[in-house]
Amino acid sequence: MCRILLTAAVACLLAAGCQPATVELTDAERAAIADSVNAINAEAWDAWREVDLDRALSYFHDSPDYWFALEGQVLRGYAEADSFWRGSFATANRIDITISDSRTMVLTADVVSVLEQGVFSVTDSAGVTSPETAFALSTTWVRRDGEWKVLYGHESWLEPESM
Repeated sequence: MCRILLTAAVACLLAAGCQPATVELTDAERAAIADSVNAINAEAWDAWREVDLDRALSYFHDSPDYWFALEGQVLRGYAEADSFWRGSFATANRIDITISDSRTMVLTADVVSVLEQGVFSVTDSAGVTSPETAFALSTTWVRRDGEWKVLYGHESWLEPESM
């Protein structure tokens, strides 16, 4: 009987030891993670403004798991997104982007959600500037191998009345 109880106790300890620990982040840890992601997100916006597509796209996970929803379509996988964004901005010289509201929510130590609202316009190589378009963007930043990158995103273009 003691052997059965001891075996059960060891099995219980082993099982408990193999369970992932639930770690509640402190406010300071959440703030540090948010600051880190916000700094990287700002770098990404700078790359888009400069129409440096290699750098801008480097902030996305180069993975078939990457998905981005935009105006009724879903870009599935990094390769599809890369092709879409390069095609969309092939003649762009400048992208003017103004972020009017940004909220960052640290979900776990390795997952952060950023919700932003702003406006953008694109100036092409002929000097023609598109009308200013309002947008709402949500991105999910995931840390893998020590690097923060966007794994999921969704962008909606807003009607002027909703701004």
